[in-house]
Amino acid sequence: MASMKRWRLTADHDACLGTGICTAIAPNHFQVIDGRSVPSTEETLPDETVRDAVESCPMEALRILDAGNGEVLAPL
Repeated sequence: MASMKRWRLTADHDACLGTGICTAIAPNHFQVIDGRSVPSTEETLPDETVRDAVESCPMEALRILDAGNGEVLAPL
């Protein structure tokens, strides 16, 4: 699975409620700015903590994409 070496993180600012759940779970990868979640970096190495944060978003405003081909990896 060479294409999964890096993940791209995205946030839908219109869907985000700014609950901060993602920042509580993965504070090194997400932050809340102006009441909306923002990935701290656009790409990251695969990390199950990041997946947990994305899967915990009540509005499914966060996405993990395969940085190589754009496939949605989470939420499923």
